Amino acid sequence: MTLRVTATAAAVVAVLLAATPVCAQQLRPFAIVTVERFTAATTFDATLDSAFQVLWGGGLEVASRKNWFMDFTVTRMSRNGQRAFVADDGQEFRLAIPLHATLTPIEVSVGRRFPVRRRTTTRRRRLTVIPFVGAGVGVYSYTETSDFSVAGEDVDSTHVGYLVLGGAEFRLSKWIGLMADAQYTRVPGIFGKAGVSQQAGESDLGGIAGRVRVILGR
Repeated sequence: MTLRVTATAAAVVAVLLAATPVCAQQLRPFAIVTVERFTAATTFDATLDSAFQVLWGGGLEVASRKNWFMDFTVTRMSRNGQRAFVADDGQEFRLAIPLHATLTPIEVSVGRRFPVRRRTTTRRRRLTVIPFVGAGVGVYSYTETSDFSVAGEDVDSTHVGYLVLGGAEFRLSKWIGLMADAQYTRVPGIFGKAGVSQQAGESDLGGIAGRVRVILGR
């Protein structure tokens, strides 16, 4: 299932690239760090100690001369935690049974960069600020394993989710930019079937994230 959905995402990217004339493209690789507060806050707090988690990764942006762009991003979270139980009153009980959780989002988004409207001066250098907005889809693979798990406790699931984002790019030099944005994702279907997420009534693996990217290219 994971390979099939990943291949579908790769095919979509290939079609979009082919649909844009090469002369109108700028290929800009980037590194990215994400801090996300997950909607399933009780689940993450009980098993991984916090609803806030960090993901690292990279990607490629295809920018056109008409201010449209397409981003292809791959990030990953890998954390150790412990099994937990949520009572009917919402109280969390950690069970001291080690577990390992991984999350791998593969996301494709399209959007628009707006014409530069404002420039500020910092140490005699002009800092160009370029706002942007976008939306897209992603493939989200989540696993949760433990050496002492019983049937139904481990999780290995992949689902499609949806995202919207908005932020700004700050041009630091001719070839280097710093991008900061906020992204909202919704990923139904992975959580809520067993374990803590079922006990807490949480089914969405999405959340609200702050992202920072270092991007290479004009």
